[in-house]
Amino acid sequence: MKFANTEDALKYVQTDILREIDRICNKHDLRYYLAYGTLIGAVRHKGFIPWDDDIDIMMPYEDMLKFAEICKTELGEKYFYQSPETEKEYRLTINRVRRNGSVLSEPALVGKNVHQGIMVDIYPLFGAEEGKIKRLIQVIRAMKRALYMLDEPVRNHGTLMKIGSSFLLKIKTAKGKETAAKRLTARLAKKTFDSSEYVTVLDSGIKEMSTTYKKEWFGPGVKAPFGEEEFSVPCDADAVLRKYFGDYTVLPPEDERKYHHDYLEIVLPEDVEIEGGKQ
Repeated sequence: MKFANTEDALKYVQTDILREIDRICNKHDLRYYLAYGTLIGAVRHKGFIPWDDDIDIMMPYEDMLKFAEICKTELGEKYFYQSPETEKEYRLTINRVRRNGSVLSEPALVGKNVHQGIMVDIYPLFGAEEGKIKRLIQVIRAMKRALYMLDEPVRNHGTLMKIGSSFLLKIKTAKGKETAAKRLTARLAKKTFDSSEYVTVLDSGIKEMSTTYKKEWFGPGVKAPFGEEEFSVPCDADAVLRKYFGDYTVLPPEDERKYHHDYLEIVLPEDVEIEGGKQ
């Protein structure tokens, strides 16, 4: 398959990965939903946002665990399921499906002995605790979980957060951080997607963790056009997008319509080429 530029080729490979995720989820009755900019693309553009360069999906945490187990035997040979369980040095709070024989390296994983192929990101949806105090405790637990998994001090959130997170990391051994992260994950998982009125993404982003959605907005999901194909979106995608982005129907200024990831290197798989041979 040949493309005029690297951006179009990258989107083709990402869509191919999404197609494999969709196949497995349909076969095993697992839920997933296009998310964030990918969902805006599906609703507003019927495909990728023209200046977007990745694919994000959300998946109920309990479904994500089932998906991970199924991937051990059913994920196509072109792909790799990435999580802290499949790669020791992978410490991010989102899981990924990667394309073998490709590279899409990011600053966050520089120097790590992990698969760095072109990927689709999977954000876990947990049940959101009800009541201000319980919800605050849940977010704090999620922040601590992310801290121990990433094993890096918090940046860009003030000096106090940086000092506090550095202290928490210093007082635990590597094994202690791993154990604490697993314990916190198990605690967060007790509040499930299906048992809750509201749900939330619990990864490493403050905005993501602090945003809650009505579970009914997601429902079982519905198929929506995305390019020449259809993939699963929340039943009330408009409500989900407005809760997180506000009025997503308004296009950003022209000078902000640009690819936003700082990828260090892109290597396409052998079956994908750029006209003229340049990437």
